[in-house]
Amino acid sequence: MTRVEVSQGVYVVCETREEGGATYLECSLRRQGRLGLKLHEKLKDLTEIEEIMKRPRWLGEESDRALRRALSLLLDKVRGEAG
Repeated sequence: MTRVEVSQGVYVVCETREEGGATYLECSLRRQGRLGLKLHEKLKDLTEIEEIMKRPRWLGEESDRALRRALSLLLDKVRGEAG
């Protein structure tokens, strides 16, 4: 499992995990303690995280920026562990 946490006015936790030979991405975004967004994606490979980052905005600018930052950090961390 690889996990990152980002707090930029909102709190984002993203992690990848292996289960049954498949890789899953899970992210949750909270603002003032309330769940604002939850992502659960089955990935073909870790490069799919880049495609997820290119999707249109999910929420407001601040939330979107924090989520994309968390995904970027997660991707960097995963690549660092693989390299």
